[in-house]
Amino acid sequence: MAPRSRLSLLAAALAIGAASAACTPPGPPKAPLVEIDDAPSDAILSPEGVPIALRRSIVADQYFWLRTKVLEGEAPPAFAESFAAMHDLRADLSADPTAWEDLEVPLGEVSSAAELLASYEKLPEKKDVGGVTVSFRAAAVRLARAMATNEATYRKGPYRLHADAIGVAAADLAAHLLPREAEILRAIEADMALPGGARPIIVTLVSEAPYPGIFAADQRGRVMASFVRVRGLDGSALIETVLHESLHALDEMTVRESTAMNMLRAALAKRGIDAEDSNAEMAINTVTFAEAASLVRRFVDPKHRPLGESGFYTLYAPAPAIVEAWTRHVGQPGEPLEETADAIAKAVTGP
Repeated sequence: MAPRSRLSLLAAALAIGAASAACTPPGPPKAPLVEIDDAPSDAILSPEGVPIALRRSIVADQYFWLRTKVLEGEAPPAFAESFAAMHDLRADLSADPTAWEDLEVPLGEVSSAAELLASYEKLPEKKDVGGVTVSFRAAAVRLARAMATNEATYRKGPYRLHADAIGVAAADLAAHLLPREAEILRAIEADMALPGGARPIIVTLVSEAPYPGIFAADQRGRVMASFVRVRGLDGSALIETVLHESLHALDEMTVRESTAMNMLRAALAKRGIDAEDSNAEMAINTVTFAEAASLVRRFVDPKHRPLGESGFYTLYAPAPAIVEAWTRHVGQPGEPLEETADAIAKAVTGP
């Protein structure tokens, strides 16, 4: 029905109501009409007590949507200020990808942009990014304030479709990952030499995010916030991505303990590759890819094609040798971890 027709009917109804008011006994007071907002609220999407829990969050979803929109170069006019704030933040932080972590840690806990604003107001006033001092707190506060202003609009707009996509992904994971989570976590503990103890992981699913679509923000083993983009992922690829992110989280949570990853870092350091060398991070990421893909093949889908084969492994020359060494470690009877770490270090640095 055209807007003019709706207005005509409304006017007619009001006129009839006014004409009959004098002869109609007053009834009970009418409840005011309110706009219904049925977009899903923040929630844990997994049963209580599971090792890897899934979460939905409008704040995280809007934040990563804005990061994506800045890369795309535009956003709907209603989000002009939040887009501009994220655009300026990206310009300030582009020299150091880890500079985003202080902004993303709170996204794992807050349930509204107003809470995010309160958190950002406690950030350091200045931050060194690639040797340049930037006004960190003011830029972050500007973003959170704009997100708070737009939150209702975002909930009624983009988030409706995003929440549906997140729900589909959560159902997919509940059907195919959840039944094997306990076995998978035991295998991770054995493969990665993790000390015993419960380490609950919460992965927040978001609809859109910049490449590579997975993020783990940390404060060196004290606070974790993990995010996975679901757009374009389903089935075993989605499972591998969630496991990859969970492995990253476990590595950060055990950064001060004796683990396979820290043994690998020590082996690399002996060959002159310290934490400041990009090869250290690349080697760790390759092992994470290899372990996540191996878990999917062992416990979910033996025919799964590792995601690393479609890009990452071809971009990093030592990757095939690293994957081969890790495969020997997790296979039967299993190569000792010391030999695996040494083989990987040799693959990175040469004989």
